[in-house]
Amino acid sequence: MRVNVYQNLKMKNSPLSIRCAVSGLVLGHAYHAELHDCRFVVQSSGQSRDSKRNVHAWVIGNLEYVTDFLPFKSRELDGDVIHITASDLQLIRWVTEDSPTVFKGVSCDTSRSEGYTLKGTEIGVKKSEAASIYCDGAIYAREPKQ
Repeated sequence: MRVNVYQNLKMKNSPLSIRCAVSGLVLGHAYHAELHDCRFVVQSSGQSRDSKRNVHAWVIGNLEYVTDFLPFKSRELDGDVIHITASDLQLIRWVTEDSPTVFKGVSCDTSRSEGYTLKGTEIGVKKSEAASIYCDGAIYAREPKQ
């Protein structure tokens, strides 16, 4: 199932929003999402009321795993999406963080035109083979590309 995953950056540790890439409808919210065949998208929507840039950023990909999914308006995910528990999530995160040669940290900086960069660098990220996205803002990408 092709989805867009994004987070409200104005709220700390808010759950991720999962939106259908085809219909544009929000399907629900989760605390972790694992995507494959990903694209990192940044779209500037001009000035907001308080004269700051209002930037929207999300990751598009095929949803494989989700943690603590909360459906919105009784909308459901496809049957092939795997729902994992919080304890499984902790194991996945440990493996991801302990494999820096496989998974690279990605930062989302909406004040920059690149938006998504490899953590600690100026290198922009546009695509990746897979991405793990967490509600605390952590993003890890496998095989990130410009």
